[in-house]
Amino acid sequence: MERPDTVTIAAYDDAVPHDARAVKGQMFGHPCAFVNGNMFFGTFAQTVVARVGEARTAVLAAAHEALVFSPMPGRPWKEYIQLHPSAVPAETLAAYAREALENTAALPEKVKKAPKAKPAPSKKQAGAPKRA
Repeated sequence: MERPDTVTIAAYDDAVPHDARAVKGQMFGHPCAFVNGNMFFGTFAQTVVARVGEARTAVLAAAHEALVFSPMPGRPWKEYIQLHPSAVPAETLAAYAREALENTAALPEKVKKAPKAKPAPSKKQAGAPKRA
């Protein structure tokens, strides 16, 4: 997966809202911002993505103001828009990031899944002598 360049990372950093709810982190090696455990803004290759909601994404895509984020062909993330930072003024990018923060903050908090328990050894394995 293509990593973001310094220009994309700088555009992302400048746009992330200065809000106590926004927590910077990474997903798949890409800088991202989270609220309540849910990603709301981040980078993907040389673009940024913002979770503005499915209806808003459809409106922006129809107006050709943004793309629907599709990390893999035929697999759109319908709540996310995708933008090239060089094609959008910094103020607009920051506005989308704020909108994404508010939209995502309204969602339920993401609950981390408990790690899967290791299966217990079978009786055959438990009683078998260990090989040296």
